[in-house]
Amino acid sequence: MTRAPQMLIDDLTTIRQWAQGGRQVPYPEIDTINVLVGDGANVLTSGIKAAIHVDFNALITASYVHEFDGLTGSIVLAIDKAAYVTGAAPSFTSIVGSAPPSMTSARYAADTTLVGWTRQINRNDVLRVSVTSQTNLTRVLLALRVRRLEP
Repeated sequence: MTRAPQMLIDDLTTIRQWAQGGRQVPYPEIDTINVLVGDGANVLTSGIKAAIHVDFNALITASYVHEFDGLTGSIVLAIDKAAYVTGAAPSFTSIVGSAPPSMTSARYAADTTLVGWTRQINRNDVLRVSVTSQTNLTRVLLALRVRRLEP
């Protein structure tokens, strides 16, 4: 039986600690998935605005909506998720439950509780972002803070 090289064992140990925290890695890896919606010139309309492919397993820990062009407004966003399968049509389902990312008469909003959300993202999932309703906004940033469960 051949033994794995020590460097490989060390790397796998670090990866495990990265996901779980530990003495050498005190905090799990935190990252952000950012989706920019709108062009900053035209008022946003309802409908699908973006889709992104996620290449890692993660847990969503917060959502933020930012307006950074100097406009105060309101917006409600929908986020749907589907497993990516080559050659098959995606079957999207909502991950936000009854608490979608939203902002009311403001320029910034945060949700760190995510009540009712499906928070798990799996490698090869596709996230689709839609504007459900909005007033007065031309561009917003949706930021999902995630805890990566793998490098």
